[in-house]
Amino acid sequence: MSRSQESVLEKNRVLIEGVNGSTAIKARIAPVYPEERLATGPVLYETARIALNSQAAEKAEGVAAVKAFNTAKDAVHDHFVTTRNWLRYFFKSDVDMQNVAYLNEEIPTNYAQWDNLVERTFNALNSTPALIEKLAVVDITPEKVAGWQGDLKAVGQLKVVAEKEDGEAQAASVKKQEAMAELAAYCSDLRECLNLFYQGSERQVLEQVGIVVK
Repeated sequence: MSRSQESVLEKNRVLIEGVNGSTAIKARIAPVYPEERLATGPVLYETARIALNSQAAEKAEGVAAVKAFNTAKDAVHDHFVTTRNWLRYFFKSDVDMQNVAYLNEEIPTNYAQWDNLVERTFNALNSTPALIEKLAVVDITPEKVAGWQGDLKAVGQLKVVAEKEDGEAQAASVKKQEAMAELAAYCSDLRECLNLFYQGSERQVLEQVGIVVK
């Protein structure tokens, strides 16, 4: 929750609790704000408070999920790029082997296309002894490739989680905005009403409970 949102929420809490906690103020504004209308304030405040906390939590989870995905993807990508660089070195004069290892394909920025190329490259290493034999010289073994393939699958799962968390964060943000807007409208009207009922020195009655209408 940002400080500005905390500040707005706190000001509205003081207003609502100040009015509802004063018998004199409630009696004064009763013609416009009867008990049932005043009872709406605490409900709107609580709804907004919960929505703000929920949005903050969902956002934090979303950020963590995206970070986990990016970290895992970057690790696989580094292994993938290093492997391609070694393959280019070992087979710089062998066009056929370059094609087998997809070395002439550009590395895509699109995730799905990137995932496809990485998977095809690792599969090529598993099915082409000549490739893996050369790579063994620099300690890129079938066991390591198998581990990277597992990591690649994990990256895909982390992406699903990150997208889910991001969607939930966006939904929580919409609920927060709606709740805060409804609370703001209610409190704005209540302040306007108090401003009309309490003029001049009578404002001290409001100030005693922390209410500022202007």
